Amino acid sequence: MIGAPRSGDDSVALGTGRRYGGHVADLFDVIADPTRRELLRALLEQTETVDGSGEASVGELVTKLSLSQPTVSKHLKTLREFSIVSVREQGQHRYYRLEPAQLAPIAEWLGAFVKPVVAAADPVAEETVAVAAATPSHPLSPRMRATAVRLGAVTAGVTGRLRRTH
Repeated sequence: MIGAPRSGDDSVALGTGRRYGGHVADLFDVIADPTRRELLRALLEQTETVDGSGEASVGELVTKLSLSQPTVSKHLKTLREFSIVSVREQGQHRYYRLEPAQLAPIAEWLGAFVKPVVAAADPVAEETVAVAAATPSHPLSPRMRATAVRLGAVTAGVTGRLRRTH
């Protein structure tokens, strides 16, 4: 269940002061939803705007993504519970901002799979080299390795699509 509290060393203390199911699997569950990924992408784009505020109102997100307000609010609530986004209230408006540091456990997990790519002879982007260098190696169980292979295939497909659109 997304957001269900966990005990043990695999949880992460989030900005709310609560120990949430910040385990990598829970974060993957949160970002697995296509609507939440689109919201994250839209908020990421806001950080690249001229004013650099990085914020977007619920209304702006509704318009940008052509979704209903209840749908956007529901998914923003989930992202907020994991502190992946933060909210600032101003009057009756809420402005959301991406908190990318909360996705660090996913980046660290993926980094272990990037290291072999960096070691290969093919040229690799500087960002990929930086992630690989900063990521510790972790032995994975066979089940996790199989999941990682599937995730790698999906990630490669998404990366290819992103490169073609930019």
